[in-house]
Amino acid sequence: MMKKKTIMIFAVSAMLLTGCTKSNILASGGPAEPVFETQKGIELDWTQINTDIDEEFVDNEQYPMALSVNYSLDKEKKTIDMTLMVKHGTTPEQAVEFANAAVKFLNDEVATQDFSYERSSDTSFGGFFKEYDLKLIVMPDYTMKENKYWLVDMDIPKGSNQTIVPKEGAEVMETTAADEEDTEEESSEEVTETKVQKETETSAPSK
Repeated sequence: MMKKKTIMIFAVSAMLLTGCTKSNILASGGPAEPVFETQKGIELDWTQINTDIDEEFVDNEQYPMALSVNYSLDKEKKTIDMTLMVKHGTTPEQAVEFANAAVKFLNDEVATQDFSYERSSDTSFGGFFKEYDLKLIVMPDYTMKENKYWLVDMDIPKGSNQTIVPKEGAEVMETTAADEEDTEEESSEEVTETKVQKETETSAPSK
């Protein structure tokens, strides 16, 4: 009986030492650990990427002109169309700043999920845009059919890292009453928050 048990133990040990049991499935109860090596065939979670992009740019004080980031991907043709919607009154310089940030952010979100893609840098849009041609447009809201108001309109070949520049002859739309109301509401909310914070600090008992 003891001999049979010994043989079984050796058999299990041999299995563990071979690659037969290699798996990414963790034993139940064990802590989840991130896998940092490059893997093939990773399916990107574009729903998560969309969520992260919205959280980064929508209602962000650093990009007050930003309304939305929209894109469509063609995996077969290796192209991506990216349209950034901005508020009326946005300047070409602001549009370029937003565009650079959005393009690099999307690449870095892809690189976060798939380590085979390199992250962006000061001189590169990153590994994803070495594989995909980019059609980039920055336009004020409700100007889809009025491209004279588009602030950026570029075709950027994959791997070119072409500098994003304002569209030549672009007309800056005047700020609408709705945009002014939104700005006033945001300013009012900031003032209220500051006032509440000061009142809280004043009323707090000293130690």
